[in-house]
Amino acid sequence: MSFSRSSFPAPAELAASRVAWMAQIARPPLPPAVQAWMAWARGCKDALPWLQLPAWREGAGNWLAMQRATDTTGLWSQTGEYRFGLDLKASTPGDLRWIDGAVADGWSPHWLVLTHGLDGDPLIGDMSRPEVPVLWKWHDEPHRAARPLFASLEELMAHVQPKAAKAPLVPLETRSSIIFYTVRLLELGPEPARVMLALRKIFTTMSVQELLKLKTRLPLTLLDDSVSALQKDRLVQHFEGLGARVEVSERRL
Repeated sequence: MSFSRSSFPAPAELAASRVAWMAQIARPPLPPAVQAWMAWARGCKDALPWLQLPAWREGAGNWLAMQRATDTTGLWSQTGEYRFGLDLKASTPGDLRWIDGAVADGWSPHWLVLTHGLDGDPLIGDMSRPEVPVLWKWHDEPHRAARPLFASLEELMAHVQPKAAKAPLVPLETRSSIIFYTVRLLELGPEPARVMLALRKIFTTMSVQELLKLKTRLPLTLLDDSVSALQKDRLVQHFEGLGARVEVSERRL
């Protein structure tokens, strides 16, 4: 029995089911570097610290969500949201099944989501090494695409700025050569459930009910006036690979 709009589980039910599945896996002990990270995060949990460097998000930078980086429960909770994905084919109302990214998509059992940008791009700590190297990926990429960012958690903490009012402005002399991309989803295609699951990874703050309403609001903007050609190409390839129809528009300053 597939899900309908009325039978799709509520956010609280999804969260509880995912926590139950998480409880079945072995959790490696948190090394001292992660303990130091949690202590550091408590000092800025109510702020939005800023991270910007060329190797992360093509230099665009982003604010970091720190509310769940301050304790063990929060860290494992946000890790579960990235590691486990709802299995729409095997799940039925009242019996939710989850796909473990460590089995299906290259997630390492030693990875811990330390924090994420406000658009969902995670920073991942590799606890297989005592210094805990930090990796990152775009939130809608496969887990196996995670790439190195810092050699240690200590380096990450040294690069995060306490807070930032806004992203730096583009120098005037370079603006005329910059292209801004907008990507819109026009049609869901023959497999709407897979497309909706992909949308959930983009609109991370929406409830399930709000996400389902997006089907009636096409065309839907997936990328709005961004300078990132890589992100534009990745979105187009991903959604076209799911059978959806998208369009791209460009503008120059």
